[in-house]
Amino acid sequence: MTVAEVKQAAFADDLCGFVDALVALAHTDVYWGRQLNAVREAVELGKLPWRVKAAVELSERLSSVAGENAVALLDYVIDYLLVDEGRLVSLPDALAILGIAAKYWEFHGYVEMEQLGTTVLKAGGTLDPEVVAVMRRTAAVPGNKPLKKFVAGLKEPLLNLGEPWADRALADLSTLDQAWRELVAHAATATGDAPTPEWEQEGLGLLATGGPDRAREVILGWLALIGRPRTLALRNRGGDDLEHRPDPYNAMVLRGLVWLLGLLPPDARLSRYLADLAETNLRKVPGMGPGNRPVAEGAIHALSHMDSMEAVAQLVRLAARVTHRRAAQEIDTAIRAKAKALQATREQLLDFAVPSYGLTEVGRCVRRFGDDTGILRIEGTRASIHWRNGAGMTLGSPPTAVKLGFPEQLKEFRESAKELGKTLTALTSVLQRQLAAGQPWRYGTWRALVLDHVVVGALARRLLWRVDARLCGYTAGALRPLDDDRSAPAAGGALLQAGDAARVQLWDPGTSPADEVAVAWEWLARHGIAQPFPQIVGGYTHSQPRLDRRATPG
Repeated sequence: MTVAEVKQAAFADDLCGFVDALVALAHTDVYWGRQLNAVREAVELGKLPWRVKAAVELSERLSSVAGENAVALLDYVIDYLLVDEGRLVSLPDALAILGIAAKYWEFHGYVEMEQLGTTVLKAGGTLDPEVVAVMRRTAAVPGNKPLKKFVAGLKEPLLNLGEPWADRALADLSTLDQAWRELVAHAATATGDAPTPEWEQEGLGLLATGGPDRAREVILGWLALIGRPRTLALRNRGGDDLEHRPDPYNAMVLRGLVWLLGLLPPDARLSRYLADLAETNLRKVPGMGPGNRPVAEGAIHALSHMDSMEAVAQLVRLAARVTHRRAAQEIDTAIRAKAKALQATREQLLDFAVPSYGLTEVGRCVRRFGDDTGILRIEGTRASIHWRNGAGMTLGSPPTAVKLGFPEQLKEFRESAKELGKTLTALTSVLQRQLAAGQPWRYGTWRALVLDHVVVGALARRLLWRVDARLCGYTAGALRPLDDDRSAPAAGGALLQAGDAARVQLWDPGTSPADEVAVAWEWLARHGIAQPFPQIVGGYTHSQPRLDRRATPG
């Protein structure tokens, strides 16, 4: 097939012959750019009286055309057939052209989609969801202000079809109360780099209407589907793989939903999920960069505004893993702000802000699996799981009922124990460095980050500390000065009284008088405390009692 045959069909007003000739020409071995120039020289594509019909026919044939070269030629012929379409166009032609556009990821070309959309709406028509979606995606490209202004007025559908999470959300919204539609619509207004106080206030009201717990459940269910392959295939002239490419409009809504999660009452599971969401969506996708940067940055923002130590711990975890420059800077800024609020140093947070790993009290948590029980416990510097069946018998491994009935929960429980063990090893090293460096703390900060933390406290409570000038240890559920240990023997000594600004350091026997060291030796032995590492090098004498290596004070 030759260009001459394309020209002959055009001059004969043979629409079918023109389309057939172009498709045949596209399958020749000549580079598409040369073929396009030859076709444009032979035929004034923009002046053909049936150019819109020709464009529709070519668009329908594209799905059966093989080869990038052939597709590229027909794509650009469609562009030139539709050049300047948008002004003074009939309603049928407007609908036809928008139908072509709806098959693409973005539709730039020479078509003014906002004019076509206006034609349809003025005639009392509606825009198909696929048409709204391509308009929104195309408007997200910098520079198209008229289209951006037009799509800002399109409130429906709330999300663009074609992504599993959006499809699920739209299906759920069709059965949920109107308040949920208002919540998602509010998330769609999250167009800035950070939410305004007014945006957050309105969001809190909408969350209260739907119920915070229900909101957490529903939104997390949607977010769990992020990153799955698209459900609606689209054409892309850039040649990039669209299967995992996030829709820019949906990504903006997702960021708003994640911001809303940050307004909910904080808990360990939510903080951990947001950190995982940030890390997952910052992973590079070949040829595209981070998987979904707006969502990742939204999760970092949500964590930074959560008032909980678990959120701080997750920010610290991200700081050690995230390499994306802008995101890493945002994480560091959030950590510095948290450190300032806690009156701690950045380094103290990086060293001691660790997750709870599900522990509900210092060094321990109890997890029910039906009638059976798993106990995760810190023993020395290790994490161990112990099992009891419904009859109260101690078992050496998970009961069969747990393995069969709760496989996912058991896997998560074991993974928590494994990660907790790694953290304990790292914390022990950090505490040893603290001893060598003589790192000081404010008493209030130290209590929150160290002594009373469910993980760090299991180690810190077995060490000796100097609070202002007094040597202190933890026993019988409280921090007590060693020099008052004899004043209340039944309770293990008098309670320490200290203000938040008191200075705290790990006790260093190397800089302490001999009589204080002797008191410390005797106190540790009498209370049977096995330290995570020995503050006094050399060990106890044979005359002193054997220590229970599993003991954790308090």
